[in-house]
Amino acid sequence: MTDILPRSDDLEATWSFIEPGIAQILGRDGLTTTTNKRVNKVLSPTMYMEVYTAIYNYCVNKSKSSGQFNADKQENQSSILVGSEIYEKLKKYLKDHISGFERNSNESFLQFYVRRWKRFTVGTIFLNHAFDYMNRYWVQKERSDGKRHIFDVNTLCLMTWKNVMFDPNSDTLVNEILDQITLERGGNIIQRSNVTAAIKSFVALGIDPQDLKKLNLNVYIPVFEKPFLKRTEEYYKQYSADYLTTHSVTEYIFKAREVISAEEKGMVIYWDEHTKKPLSETLNAVLITQHAEELKAEFVTLLDSRENAKISAVYNLMQRDITLLPELANAYEEYIRKSGENEVSQLISLQKAAITNGSEEGLQHNKKANLMALHSLSPKDYVKKLLEVYRTFRSMTNDCFLSDPLFTKALDNACRAYVNNNAFALPAGAPRSATSKTPEMLAKYSDQLLKKSTKPEVAHDMSVDDIMMLFKFLTDKDAFESYYRRLFAKRLIHGTSISDSDEESVIQRLQSENSMEYTGKITKMFQDVRLSKVLEEDFDQMIKGLPNYTKEKYPDSQPFILAETMWPFSYQEVDFKLPKELEPSHTKLEGLYSSKHNGRVLKWLWPLCRGEIRADIGKPGRPPFLFTVTLFQISILLLYNDADVLTLEKIQEGTNLSIQNIAAAMVPFLKFKLMQQVPPGLENLVKAETQFKISRPYKALKSKINFAGGVKNDVLNALNSSSDSQRTGQELTETEKIEKELSAERQIFLEACIVRIMKANRKLPHTTLVNECIAQSHQWFNAKVSLIKKAIDSLIQKEYLQRCDDGESYKYLA
Repeated sequence: MTDILPRSDDLEATWSFIEPGIAQILGRDGLTTTTNKRVNKVLSPTMYMEVYTAIYNYCVNKSKSSGQFNADKQENQSSILVGSEIYEKLKKYLKDHISGFERNSNESFLQFYVRRWKRFTVGTIFLNHAFDYMNRYWVQKERSDGKRHIFDVNTLCLMTWKNVMFDPNSDTLVNEILDQITLERGGNIIQRSNVTAAIKSFVALGIDPQDLKKLNLNVYIPVFEKPFLKRTEEYYKQYSADYLTTHSVTEYIFKAREVISAEEKGMVIYWDEHTKKPLSETLNAVLITQHAEELKAEFVTLLDSRENAKISAVYNLMQRDITLLPELANAYEEYIRKSGENEVSQLISLQKAAITNGSEEGLQHNKKANLMALHSLSPKDYVKKLLEVYRTFRSMTNDCFLSDPLFTKALDNACRAYVNNNAFALPAGAPRSATSKTPEMLAKYSDQLLKKSTKPEVAHDMSVDDIMMLFKFLTDKDAFESYYRRLFAKRLIHGTSISDSDEESVIQRLQSENSMEYTGKITKMFQDVRLSKVLEEDFDQMIKGLPNYTKEKYPDSQPFILAETMWPFSYQEVDFKLPKELEPSHTKLEGLYSSKHNGRVLKWLWPLCRGEIRADIGKPGRPPFLFTVTLFQISILLLYNDADVLTLEKIQEGTNLSIQNIAAAMVPFLKFKLMQQVPPGLENLVKAETQFKISRPYKALKSKINFAGGVKNDVLNALNSSSDSQRTGQELTETEKIEKELSAERQIFLEACIVRIMKANRKLPHTTLVNECIAQSHQWFNAKVSLIKKAIDSLIQKEYLQRCDDGESYKYLA
């Protein structure tokens, strides 16, 4: 068919030849058949090849005739590549072609735009192939020479479409698209394909003239994305306001989640990936952030009802805006703190009601009933109530908030607050320097758990895990250590521990939770007990090897040799005459110990000694009683081997004990009717002429009776009921002693801490020094600023520190 092709050097003839083919490729008529059928119908392979060949011939032959070659040098190829004339004709044709598009009377601009766009883009592909030779040689060379206004035919078609069709009508087109999306949001059915095709055209028209291979969104973002986001914000702002006027906040929470899911997943077919983040931010702002106060208020309401599914829904919704989570976590923390405090207050109220038994007299003495409730509160009930609140909200944190670190921290902070500061731990009116009572109660709980005498029905739901769970929230861990060590010492001395392995298990867990230094004294106490057992075995072996050994002369004994600095027992010299029955064992034990440890001094803690004494004072034929008594009680009872009735004066002569110690020992005997007092009455208990007669025969249901256990509790009541002169100003309760010792130990700790810090820094401002002290002491106790200032003043007096001239800093004195 070469005879019908135009002359290769004739531009007009060539263009006249290819123009009908271009028209057919791009679609010059308004047929309504589908794009693919239409292209197949009008584009035959023969016609397509004729157009391609005509363009090829023109470019090649025209180029040859435009340049010369010589044998030695070939001219620059740009002078012989031709295509600008036909390129310009094509450019003009495209403008005219697009300008000639006509819109049907029954279609919207969106429908018209999409219909023409689909046909035009398909034709563009074929047209690009037809001009392939020009694209590969002339266009490429022109662009390599820096002529960025020259494009390949496909890009030229798109650029022309943008300039002629898109730019003048973009506002109309986008408004119609947004109207369609709004209709779909309202539940109407629309023709999604038109919306999708139009939006994709915005992306396709984003052409970078400098780099044709790089698609950008310079058309999509300003023309569609920004109006789309603005319309979305306006629509859902009105939608959310209307919804909340007719529905509850809880219903709104689920509706907002549904809307967000529909927007992000259901409409992903429309927008480009770039819109995903700004759309989410817009939805978050209009549906969540603008209603944050309502959501927070509903969150607290849902916490009251413990509706985990709805609480989780609030969290999942609000976590989309991470700036809101700290506020939600703060509300959660405050709620847990108040819940813990309220639970403890209710526990005290129940205890108070149980004490008063609902009587009017009890209600009239409200203050006294409160004190009684605080003093009689069971350590187990208190600890279990604190843990109940913690476990409730720990489960909620795991299930509803998926153990989010922010909410886990809020839980820990809240628990630390209500555990250490509640109506029981720091009652109303307590001084600011007071130590929380929670460490004491936890130590007593531990004592109940590890003591043999605890009833099984009480101990069945107690565990070491409870101790450790609450221990980590204590701010005054040194107070717990002090109380625990005292109770632990009594268990060791009196042999009332369930087992050594259980004791060691608790110590190891305390050590792992805090530090080896924290349990240093407790560990040393254990070692002392083990060494004492070795000494006991050596002593037993020695006395049994004596020629004059008899069990009556050397009764079984269990000595404890304790390091004075490690044990919580303060030595007080007591006037006391050891019974002659115990003197041989006492003398031999001192001699044995002195031979093993030369230079060590033994100080006997007589008030802590206990023993068992056999008393054959029952009815004839009844087995002897076995009394558990203190050493002071033993010394009194042994006097009754020679007499049935003794006056207080005679007892004092025989034991050398003070009247107070004798009275303390006598109270349990009187309570259990082992002794008869003449004349009776507490006021006569401390009179020298008062007589005490032992009950013969003694009547008791049990053969084993513990008189030692009643000494501590009953003696205080007895002495307090007597005249005030019987108690000196130096006597303190055990709690007061512990408080005093804690204060002294904290003072020493802070002074050492300050010296260590100042020695490393030489000079520090006051605020920095205080903050460093608080940081270093937080594992032991919550250091108050007043205590730190007191320690600083003490070190200044001791000339470890000196105030600088500025009055705000301290200097370390070597």
